[in-house]
Amino acid sequence: MKKILTVFLAITLMSIAFSKTTLVHWMHHSPKRAEIIYEMSEEFMKENPDVEIVIQSIPYSEYKTKLLAAIAAGSGPDVAQIPAEAIEEFYNYQIIQPFPEDIVSSKEMLEKNIEPAVKNLIIDDEVYGLPTDIQTIVLFYNPYLFEKAGLDPDKAPEDWNELIDFAKKTTVWENDKMIESGWGIAGYHPVLESFMRSAGATFWADGDKKQIKLEQAQIDTYEFFRKAIEEDKVYTPKFGSRWTGFRQIKEAMVFGHGAMVGSFKVGGHPDLIFKTAPIPKNPTTGKRITSLTSWSLVIMDDCQESEAAAKWLKFITSEDSQKLWLEQTGELPSLKSVINDPKYKNDELFGPILDSLSYAEPTFSKGWANPAGMMREVGYNEILNKGVPVKEAAEKVVEQINIYLDETFSQF
Repeated sequence: MKKILTVFLAITLMSIAFSKTTLVHWMHHSPKRAEIIYEMSEEFMKENPDVEIVIQSIPYSEYKTKLLAAIAAGSGPDVAQIPAEAIEEFYNYQIIQPFPEDIVSSKEMLEKNIEPAVKNLIIDDEVYGLPTDIQTIVLFYNPYLFEKAGLDPDKAPEDWNELIDFAKKTTVWENDKMIESGWGIAGYHPVLESFMRSAGATFWADGDKKQIKLEQAQIDTYEFFRKAIEEDKVYTPKFGSRWTGFRQIKEAMVFGHGAMVGSFKVGGHPDLIFKTAPIPKNPTTGKRITSLTSWSLVIMDDCQESEAAAKWLKFITSEDSQKLWLEQTGELPSLKSVINDPKYKNDELFGPILDSLSYAEPTFSKGWANPAGMMREVGYNEILNKGVPVKEAAEKVVEQINIYLDETFSQF
């Protein structure tokens, strides 16, 4: 009888083991993000012993190619991290599936999260992705260099005019060589888009969002950046990396994502001190708008365990998880409860970064190829490096983006 009972228990345990649900999770690699995801998976599996999470963290440079190849071969993951701009593209090609409504509904998403972070993840009232790795553009400035130049170290520039004024006052040239830059400029497209939106750009030529249009606000922004470098001389590409300059206390201001807080703290000069502030308003429109970019967590179309997958992805985007992401990586939260938490809201560095979510708009860019990147590659670079007239370069950017949009989305 004892032998029979032992055999029965062994068979039962084997049956439980074989009935375990396995979810393969793909993500692009960053050391801290990978570390946190592995820790979260261990915690989730303890709470859900019938589920096994298999994490594959792939180098960023290889991620897109490997993911698309695996999907084409039918060997892709169950869940994956993709740019939020690619949601519509993946939906059109039926690569992803909606989240079970009893686990994540569109109503819940819109009630609990800020709209700019989630509105592009909802299609036909169904949720196709959960927000992660949210970033906006904010200003970083060095109060020591401000004070050294006779500026108030506690006052960031309020508008574009003050930005240039402060940048000129904090720029130092000696014997035709820039020693200190007032504003590190690189034409990063989320920065350009933020300035364009503040100047009044809407980008879309129609309500269907099939093509973009050339607007004076786009031309004015390119011209503002050109003039800052060529005429006001607050920065020169010969000065080197804007990040290195800021880290080494050789640059007074730089625009970037809030996640740079950690990078500046860890990789900066021992004496580096810095503050964060909102991007400056456009002096004509009075608007302050920052471009919101993000990634999303999706359930692939051929995932057979959508309920378990949805629970897992909801777990790693929960309130506690978003607090951890913010504290450990600088990735911004989407949940209103986290954004409004006094612990972060009143923090000298995080406060202005979180506040940027209140005036954020999701990037107009659509598709994983990220056509907005052409604003730097085709627009900014040709204006500054090749001397192409501003309007001509701006027209070329719009033309190139529209070619991409037509090729990628017109058949749907």
